[in-house]
Amino acid sequence: MIIRHEITSRYEEYEFRIPYTTSDKVLVKVGQQVKIGDDILQRSQNSKAFTFFVPTLIPVSASDVKKYICCIDGELVKEGDILLEKEISGGLNIKKIVSPIEGVIDLSRIESGYIDILGEESSSIFKSSFVGRIVDVNLVDGIVVKAKVSSMDIKVLSKMYHKEEGGKIFGEFVIIGEGVDLKLKADDQDYTNKIVFAGKHLHISLLQDLFQKGAAFVLTYSMDYNDFRRQTLPLGILGGFGEISCGTEILKSIAKKDSTLCVVDLEESQIFFLSDYSSSPIRGTFIKKYEGATVRSLSLSNYSMIGKVVEVEEGQTHLTVEWENGSRGMINVGAVEFISL
Repeated sequence: MIIRHEITSRYEEYEFRIPYTTSDKVLVKVGQQVKIGDDILQRSQNSKAFTFFVPTLIPVSASDVKKYICCIDGELVKEGDILLEKEISGGLNIKKIVSPIEGVIDLSRIESGYIDILGEESSSIFKSSFVGRIVDVNLVDGIVVKAKVSSMDIKVLSKMYHKEEGGKIFGEFVIIGEGVDLKLKADDQDYTNKIVFAGKHLHISLLQDLFQKGAAFVLTYSMDYNDFRRQTLPLGILGGFGEISCGTEILKSIAKKDSTLCVVDLEESQIFFLSDYSSSPIRGTFIKKYEGATVRSLSLSNYSMIGKVVEVEEGQTHLTVEWENGSRGMINVGAVEFISL
């Protein structure tokens, strides 16, 4: 029998954890029934007044930036102070990065190649986008909640997350544009603490721009493999490498999650959306009938394209599929994945 893969999994009562730090103020109590719109967490932090992505300014890899730094984390610098310098051309030249403003140095993202200068402190409150019950609150586990959630599998995660983070990332889920067009730059806004869906295909320029604007994590459906290997930023890919097809229904499903709270579980390689969802018909795990089933192509010619089975050839080894781009063709049953959206 053939198993149906759920693109979006739904859980009626799932226990998840919202991480927080000692500088955050928890606004819920154990046993509390949380409603949509309730205050959950207050987070105070300094805005990023200026950000340098060093590899674009000086010939150095992101992982080596810390070797040439001339300031320390938390240091108050003045305009014109040297933040980093490196000898180039065999010592004949020295490249420097100087501070354009007065502010406090933040080196929390130095491993990813960033030097941040902090500005004024601001406070933000995370409001509930779900209905659930607070099970526990502690610094180790975070805010433990039982609620109705949905999730999507992340096929590829940045390796540095397993090495550096090893936990969970919490934030508001936002979408760049409608997630359809290829963008090279994000909107002119602050993405601090945001988990951003960058669309069907992610260009490296947009990735860098989002992290210069404070994004906590970036999610995309596809990305060039060489670009992915060169970067060291917090990144997840839902579909795969290359400019592959992303189904319209998948994009619509993701778009519905805009402005909801979510948790990226780095150990489980999943993103959990903390919002109520409308119940859908219960579908069995196994495919009983091919005709009318939804499939996703695993063939190189139209990898990841979604379609409907319209006919089954004798012997059930080949299917005739009407793809979402309007074309129709025959494909081996082993070259498709049966899915539910």
